[in-house]
Amino acid sequence: MLNSTLTLSRRTFLLMPIVATAAHAHSTKQGQILIGHSWALPTTLTDGQVFVALANNDKTDDALVAARCDVAKVVEFRANNRYDDAALPKIELPSGQPVAMRPTAKHLRLIGLSKILKLGDIFPMILDFQNAGEIEIQIYVEATPGE
Repeated sequence: MLNSTLTLSRRTFLLMPIVATAAHAHSTKQGQILIGHSWALPTTLTDGQVFVALANNDKTDDALVAARCDVAKVVEFRANNRYDDAALPKIELPSGQPVAMRPTAKHLRLIGLSKILKLGDIFPMILDFQNAGEIEIQIYVEATPGE
């Protein structure tokens, strides 16, 4: 019993940043997938990076299997900034666990940008989940999240 209480407390603690972000910023829900603040770094080159806070509240695992947007030709799933490594085929969303994205770690890579992303820009992106389906979110171009 104590172990399950500690696990529940740990999950609650890990989900707090997503819930806090969801209450404060631009968040949504698709099925049992919570989508927190979604942001991108400003760019000067032809590639960019997007970061999305995700959590799966379902009893079964899910996965982010595709993403697309009008400002990039391709959206790749990346484990880190080592672009000589292969892209991830999907981003796993284990049941009851948050999935963090941040610079130099897991993120969505935008390839072949049609425009430079400037501070204050906002653009739509469609996320496609294996079980939860598709949802359109807004990406905010910021130097750091929540700016």
